[in-house]
Amino acid sequence: MSNASSLGVNITEKPRPGVPQARWTDVVIGDNYAQHQTAKFSYTVSNYSVTFNWTTNDGATGGCHINYDVNRDSSSDWDYQVAKRRYNNTKEMLLNLKAGDHLFIQSAFASNTTSCEVTLKHNIGF
Repeated sequence: MSNASSLGVNITEKPRPGVPQARWTDVVIGDNYAQHQTAKFSYTVSNYSVTFNWTTNDGATGGCHINYDVNRDSSSDWDYQVAKRRYNNTKEMLLNLKAGDHLFIQSAFASNTTSCEVTLKHNIGF
């Protein structure tokens, strides 16, 4: 795991093709020399919730969250199991970010507090 102060980000965002109310945000993580002057990325991991906030290279701000209801932790309901897996997987990805990682975030333009999906792409031999 890298020290966060030694990481930099480049963030771009575009509307999802065919779904203009949805956005695709690309967060490319590099060393501190790769830091774009405007881009900022932060996240908070707390009790069963992950909250993201960002500013793109162009100055646009965004955000979203992932959470699940711990009171339904033992539920066999598909939706709750998916929410739990999404939270656990995202938390593990974030806690192990390295230079060369690329986060792909799918969320809504309308609100910076809606839920989202996060995918990690990691390059070995960066």
